[in-house]
Amino acid sequence: MRVLLVAGKGGVGKTTLAAVTAIAAARDGARTLVVSTDPAHSLTDVLGMTGSTGRAEEWRSASEPTAVPGAPGDLDVLQIDTRARLDSSWSSVRSTVEGLLGGVGVDPLVAQEIAAIPGVDDVLALQEVGIHARGYDALVVDCAPTAETLRLLALPEALDRLVARGFPIDRRIARLLGPAGMTAASVDALDALERVSRELSAVRALITGPGSAVRLVTTPERVVLAETHRARTTLAMLGHHVDGVVVNRVAVGDEWPPPLVERHRDMLVAARDRFADLPVRFAPYSGVEPVGIDELLGLADVVLGTSDPLDLGAPRAVTDVRADGERWFLDVSVPGAELADLDIAVTADGDLVVDLGPHRRVIALPPVLRRCEVSGASLDLTDAGQVLRVHFDRDLTRWSAGARP
Repeated sequence: MRVLLVAGKGGVGKTTLAAVTAIAAARDGARTLVVSTDPAHSLTDVLGMTGSTGRAEEWRSASEPTAVPGAPGDLDVLQIDTRARLDSSWSSVRSTVEGLLGGVGVDPLVAQEIAAIPGVDDVLALQEVGIHARGYDALVVDCAPTAETLRLLALPEALDRLVARGFPIDRRIARLLGPAGMTAASVDALDALERVSRELSAVRALITGPGSAVRLVTTPERVVLAETHRARTTLAMLGHHVDGVVVNRVAVGDEWPPPLVERHRDMLVAARDRFADLPVRFAPYSGVEPVGIDELLGLADVVLGTSDPLDLGAPRAVTDVRADGERWFLDVSVPGAELADLDIAVTADGDLVVDLGPHRRVIALPPVLRRCEVSGASLDLTDAGQVLRVHFDRDLTRWSAGARP
């Protein structure tokens, strides 16, 4: 399966460009599902499904993919409602946390608020993506605004670490409950948490695999371009391939005021300079709102032309390990980052932690690097772009005399 996540700042036109891409993929013969994880759903509106047909509310609240009327090829749409899954997927975990807190004297209302774990909506949105993606050739995801999307994409790895590293939680619960050990509800809750972690790990494999990419949508404004640039750096650090940038709503032609056209032309040049290593496309500002299949198909011809709708052609970066004598190097893609913004550490479990501002990636090191110590780091340019190159030297306390990797 091929996967494309369409991301960007709120209000830049992500939903429209996601719909454009999905329609183009379906027209090219791929059985395509376009999904919205943005709580402010407007995907069916953009697709022209919520006009005077009388089925607007049915399409908005559908819990299963729905065929898009009039679309070329085979195109389905789904707007994920995470509230519908809260009870079925998270109730056992939440109720057990509430019970445990209540058992140690926490006020029931306070316990209920604590148990409403921040980010659970994002967890369930990713679960839904994984569940409904099966059976399709292509998946296009209309993501929430940038900050929420970055948090969403970091969740599978974070929850997996929590479950894998922290499963002594069952012993803490057992001590809390006393000699009787864990209750059946606690066992159910831990089983549910582990199941969610497994499902999210499968989703992470799906959205970071060799057939997956993120496409960034921006507008010809200085502030928005700056946020898009930061998002691109963070996505690469988190292990996601960014296949290109679409600058939306660019004023071109005589129908727009010359000062606006000139400013947008300058910003388009700035975008191409800022993202010089990525394909940059643009969508023209239009006096007609791009709603409905015909309008979206026309926009697809302008933005995508005859190229592959799901791959604009950017080179893929990889997390790479190489050796030079008795020194090793690990490369992590960080296009556009400054060394001062990055921090690295190695955990007691032998994982490399890379921090970029508020964002973190934890990389499981191969055995040879677990027997080394970090001796430095640098920003280097490679054929695949700028990387954080972490330097490792042999830790003599972990190597026997004459040992080799």
